[in-house]
Amino acid sequence: MNKLLKTHTFIVNPLDNGGEQLSVTTKFLNNGDPDDMDISQEITLQAYSNSVTFNLSGAALTPEILRKFADELARARNIAQNILMTS
Repeated sequence: MNKLLKTHTFIVNPLDNGGEQLSVTTKFLNNGDPDDMDISQEITLQAYSNSVTFNLSGAALTPEILRKFADELARARNIAQNILMTS
């Protein structure tokens, strides 16, 4: 079945110039299960006329994973900031 329900693209670096871009495209797909859906993601690094794309099959960046990553990154940044201020 795998009917496309929704596509979402997030640009990680919107303030950079147009030739360099890092994006995450997520596709939500109907897999026939009324209580669940499939998620297909691509991370694309565009550098002028070159690009590379990674397909995240089975390792989707879900909101829960991204929140955990953000929390861990914030804690690590705070520790580094404290070390910087005391050195």
